[in-house]
Amino acid sequence: MYQPDYDELVESWNKTLEVLALFADVPVALVMKVENNIISVFSKNANQLNPYEIGDSEKFKNSGLYCEHVVKNQKLLNIPNALIDDDWKENPDIKLNMVSYLGLPISAGDTTPFGTICILDSKPHEYNEPVIKLLETIKQSFETQLKLLYQQKQSLEQNQFTELATLIRGIAHEVNTPLGNCITAVDFTQQTVTETQNRLTQKCLSQQTLQNTLNTLFETHELVSRNLTTCAYKIRILQDLLYTKSQSTKTIMTLTQLSESLYKHLEEQIKHRGIKLDINYQNPHSQFEVEIDLLKQVLFILQQNSIEHAFNNIENPAIEIDIYDFDEVLKIHYSDNGTGISISEQNSIFTPFYKGKNNQSGIGLGLSIAKKIVTQQLQGEICVQESNNGAHFLISLPK
Repeated sequence: MYQPDYDELVESWNKTLEVLALFADVPVALVMKVENNIISVFSKNANQLNPYEIGDSEKFKNSGLYCEHVVKNQKLLNIPNALIDDDWKENPDIKLNMVSYLGLPISAGDTTPFGTICILDSKPHEYNEPVIKLLETIKQSFETQLKLLYQQKQSLEQNQFTELATLIRGIAHEVNTPLGNCITAVDFTQQTVTETQNRLTQKCLSQQTLQNTLNTLFETHELVSRNLTTCAYKIRILQDLLYTKSQSTKTIMTLTQLSESLYKHLEEQIKHRGIKLDINYQNPHSQFEVEIDLLKQVLFILQQNSIEHAFNNIENPAIEIDIYDFDEVLKIHYSDNGTGISISEQNSIFTPFYKGKNNQSGIGLGLSIAKKIVTQQLQGEICVQESNNGAHFLISLPK
């Protein structure tokens, strides 16, 4: 059986059971859960006369409990007075003075038995039709909630599997290519050295052949070094994506200082590309704390993303950053006048190794790292905004 997070469910069900117990005029309303041959109290109404506590449990098989019978038979059990019923006068609940019982089975979201919903009384009780109908209605409501939980879990697992598959394919592609180049270079080097050794053994090694061999060794060394460096770089980026510990410290600055710092950092990347950069803000003298190095890294990634993917065949490319200082949040709007982001891609672009419909260039990790920095290190949010012209990102940072 699946294992969703039941905390909110229990709290909600406890309140529902309180209403049920009041309507039925009984001291006890319970949801019992069966798992691994253990039956336990999953949810209960709050009543001083209720002797059961959440977590109380018994072995399920041959327990003799009312609820075992309900689960095994999957139908209503109505016992007005167990003390005069030969089948039930010895059941364990009698020890807790629970002499009447009304219960129904509950199915889990995947249709397997979950347990029961039941009410019990310390005195003989003839349960009327409205009480039975209410119990049936609550049972159906609980089963619907369990089904929704199950469907949500299935959807989450599918999304996680899809993301994991994308991550694995991306890692394989990004690392296999440079490693494959290294293997090819090493094989070629080995072949060249072997041929040179054979010529040396046969005493027919010319100076030109030796020079060619040395040239090959130098070139393959350069190739291997370059590709191993590429692998190391990509692995470091993966580590940046996975690790969350911030190496930055907060700095108190004004909007003017922030703008100047960001402009200096970003302008270096675009000054030879003919891209216009504008940074706008209000209340220039308002002060706040910001982890400036991390914010620079995020905006640098967004800018690099614009350069690589947005400005192909765009005349007069431009980037605009608008900063708004509110009482509790700093909002930074980043926008460009490039090709934009389609609605279908807006939920995918932060996925590791996502490269767009046209398998665009780049290692596909930049926006993933940007989101990780914003959400995990800066404790903020980043999202794509609808835009009629180019791409528009909104970064919200708590103050």
